[in-house]
Amino acid sequence: MNDVPSAAALRAAADRLVSALAAHPDPEYRLTVLKRLVRRLGEDRYPVFLRLLGVVAESDDLRAQRLLAETFGTALRRMDLPGGALSSWGATRLPDSTGPLDASTFASGQFFGGSPRRMLGPVEYLTVWHLQRTQRTALSAETFRSSLARMIALLNQSDDARTLYPQKLAVDAQNELEGAYTRATRERLAAVAAAWKAGRAPEAIAQAALDAGAADTPPGWVLRDL
Repeated sequence: MNDVPSAAALRAAADRLVSALAAHPDPEYRLTVLKRLVRRLGEDRYPVFLRLLGVVAESDDLRAQRLLAETFGTALRRMDLPGGALSSWGATRLPDSTGPLDASTFASGQFFGGSPRRMLGPVEYLTVWHLQRTQRTALSAETFRSSLARMIALLNQSDDARTLYPQKLAVDAQNELEGAYTRATRERLAAVAAAWKAGRAPEAIAQAALDAGAADTPPGWVLRDL
């Protein structure tokens, strides 16, 4: 992402988001507002959305935190999280240059080195971004830990989000279909789910994810900060 917003721009955008949510008492409409923001940002800028959530999580505005967390609670009840797309962990490749291109090549997302992409909620996105080969440069362990802790602290402001999100992650951790998650990622998601269900502090939950018995980051990876 080349056009990284400044801290002031992020704060202003976070304020506008909270004001938009606060203007509508209907939880379903608030979810629509949140999803509309994600769509307007586009797939490649989902990390900006995560940073906006982080700005609110780090603020002293408990009302704003509850608004956002409760909107995620609504999304979890509907199984409709505002998500971002990351390529699946299968190796990306160019199509065979000696053969003809057909519509299925484009539909599968495997043209120009792409691979099928999965829509992921904030916690899953951070975990996959840290652990798996995607279209993004992987997150460092420290950035993953701090970002995950902030996200969980924010979501804990809603009883529904605090209860339903770890349940979702536990189910995701058992899903070996479609290549969405590697074994290492599933182990981390399971660790997050278990620690979250047990009521541990956000920092302890994030540390549990790092301490899980998962494979090390493959050698040669370049890591970046969020």
